[in-house]
Amino acid sequence: MKYFALICVLAVTVTTGAAAARPGGANDGALSVKNASGRVVIVGRGVVIGRFDKGQVTIKDPNPNDGVAPIVTGADSTQSLSEKTTRYSGTNLRFRMIGGGSFTVNVFATDIDLSAVARGHVQLNGAIAKGSTDNADATYAVNGDPPLPFPTYPLTFPLAAQTGPGG
Repeated sequence: MKYFALICVLAVTVTTGAAAARPGGANDGALSVKNASGRVVIVGRGVVIGRFDKGQVTIKDPNPNDGVAPIVTGADSTQSLSEKTTRYSGTNLRFRMIGGGSFTVNVFATDIDLSAVARGHVQLNGAIAKGSTDNADATYAVNGDPPLPFPTYPLTFPLAAQTGPGG
């Protein structure tokens, strides 16, 4: 129940943040991930907010001047991989990219809860979850569609608003 409340708060925050962050977000798609273990990669422009129990998030911010810098709390270690890319590792880690600029967010962790309003590409993969014995209740949903089981194989798809009836 606490995760459902967290997702609801994140969804409202993401939607509000996206609207405030920049105009013209009408083409943005929405993604929510719940209770997933494995990898979630989002390459795009928009807003992403998430948390996980244990793992790492690598954030690339190609243009630090096009939005707010990444906000990460709970990191046990921080590693600068380049001038524009940082890896954060830890337990109960929370992260936000809310400026509306472009980014790459690569999460490799257990019990990932994430919401995004963005335009770009997504990759989900639950098969590579180390130490995870159960992804049975893990789900993802796109653009308000009903939740689907988190994939146990690499699944890549564009993240954008639906263009009309039937997608």
